[in-house]
Amino acid sequence: MQCSSTAVASCLRLLATIFLLLAMAGRCHSQQLDHIQLSRIQGSIEDLTHVVQELSENVTSGIGKLSDVTAGIGKIFNLLAIDHLYCENGWLKLRSSCYFLGKDISNWEQSRQKCLAMDSDLVTITRDEEYNFLRDLSKGHNMYVGLNDLQEEGTYRWVADGTIHQIVESWWVEGEPNNPNSQEHCVHFSNYVDGRFNDRVCANEFRYICEKPAQLDWNSDSVSE
Repeated sequence: MQCSSTAVASCLRLLATIFLLLAMAGRCHSQQLDHIQLSRIQGSIEDLTHVVQELSENVTSGIGKLSDVTAGIGKIFNLLAIDHLYCENGWLKLRSSCYFLGKDISNWEQSRQKCLAMDSDLVTITRDEEYNFLRDLSKGHNMYVGLNDLQEEGTYRWVADGTIHQIVESWWVEGEPNNPNSQEHCVHFSNYVDGRFNDRVCANEFRYICEKPAQLDWNSDSVSE
C-alpha cells in the first residue's frame, strides 16, 4: 500500500526535525556539554527515528530509502557527541568527562570549593570503568571524591547532584565504610589497600579530584584522550 501525501509530508517534517536536533548539537561549539541535555537530544532523535521508519514503510519508491537515511542517525549523533569532545590543558578525559587531580591538600569542603572555582565539582563516580581509571591515577595518594554521608548517617550521596551511592563492596577497603566514633563522613581514594574507597574525618587534608563535562570544539588540535 502506498503512503498518502500527508504521510509523506509527515515523514519529511520529522526528518527535518531530526537534522535540526543534530544541528543544535553542533551549535554547542566551545560550550560545556550537559549530560542531561545530551541524553534528552539523543532520546528525541531515537523517538523520531522510530516514527519515521514506521511511516517510511508505506512510502513510494521515491521516498523508499528514507529508512536508510534514518539508520545512520545514531552513528552521526555519536560522532557529534564523542569525537569532538576535548578537555583543556591540565585535565584528563574519559568519555564525556574531564578530570582534574589536585596536587595540593585541603579538607573536604575546601577541596570542593577549589573544584567549584574551576567550574567543576568533586568527582561523581557511577561505573566501574570510571572508578578503575581514577583509582589507578590516585594510587599512592589520599584523594577526596564527591561522596559523603553528612546529610544522613550511613546514606552516602554524591554532592554534585545529591544522588544516593549504592555501596559497591569492591570499590571500598574491606570493612569500610565503618565510621568509628561517628566522625568519619567524607570519602577518599585511600593510599593503602590498593587505593580503594575509605571514609575519614572531613577535616583531614588530602588531595582531590574534580570533574566537569568535556567540551565540544570542531577545530581543536589538542584533544585529550
